[in-house]
Amino acid sequence: MSLIESAFLKSRQKLEDLDVTDPNPYLERANISECVTDEISNKDEFRVNDAKKHINNMRQLDDFSRSDFVRLGIVHPNMKDTSLLNKYRNLRSKLFASTNRNFTTLVTPVVSYPEAGAVASNLAAVIAMDEGKTSLLIDANIESLSLAKRFGCDYSNGLVDYLNSNDLTCSEILCESKIPRLRIIPTGNINVNAAEYFTSSKMNNLFGELKNRYPERYPIVDSASINHSAETRTLMDLCDKVILVVPYGKCLMDEIRHAVSAIGGKKLLGVVLDGF
Repeated sequence: MSLIESAFLKSRQKLEDLDVTDPNPYLERANISECVTDEISNKDEFRVNDAKKHINNMRQLDDFSRSDFVRLGIVHPNMKDTSLLNKYRNLRSKLFASTNRNFTTLVTPVVSYPEAGAVASNLAAVIAMDEGKTSLLIDANIESLSLAKRFGCDYSNGLVDYLNSNDLTCSEILCESKIPRLRIIPTGNINVNAAEYFTSSKMNNLFGELKNRYPERYPIVDSASINHSAETRTLMDLCDKVILVVPYGKCLMDEIRHAVSAIGGKKLLGVVLDGF
C-alpha cells in the first residue's frame, strides 16, 4: 500500500469520509439548535474554573446576521441544509476524540487556491459553537489576507507585527469576531522579512502561550500550501495535528504524495477532500 493510499485510508477511518463539498455554500435559516456540551477534560479544578470564567467574560462584536453567514460561506447552527454543518461537526468530534487536552491544528492545502481558508474558518466556527470551548483562528498564510476580512475584523496589528515588535503583547493582536467564543489573530502588516519571523523563539513561545493559557481554547492555524511554503513546514513543527486539504481538480497525485510525505504519519490526522 502506497503512502498516499495509507493517508486516505487513515482519513476514511478517522474522519468517516469527510468531504467538504462546497467551500462557499449557500446557507439559509432553519430551526436547528446546536447541541453543546462542556467537554473540558482537565483534572486541575482551578484551571477548569478559570476556563469557565474566561468564556463567560469574553467580549464580542455584534453577531453576524444570517445573510452575513450566507455571503461569507461560514457554517452556523441555523442552516437550512445541515449536511455541510454536520460534516464539520463530525470533524470536530474526531479532533476532540484524538486527545483529552486542547491542541493546535494546522490546516494546509496541497496547492494554493482562493478558497483554501474556508476549511480552517469553518472548523474554527464549529468549535466555537460548543459553549464549553473557544476557538482561535490564526491567519498564518502570508500569501493571503482574507481571513480577518471574512470575519469582519477591524485590526491594525497582527501576527507579523507582534513577531517584529518588542512592544506588542499577545492580547493586542487578538481580535474579537462576530461569532461568539471565536477570536482571530490576523496576519498583520506583511513585509519582506515576514517569513523569517516564523522561525524565531518568539513564535514558538507565542504558540505555547496561546494553547496553554486556557485549557478550553483550540487554536486553528490557517497556512499556505505545504508543498510551496517553507513557513508552513515551520508551523507544522509548532502544531500538534495537521489536516491536509485536497482540492478537487486542482492538484496532481504526485503533489498529494509529496504533501503527505512532508507531513508524516504521526501528525497527519486526516485528509479533507474539498469539492469532491
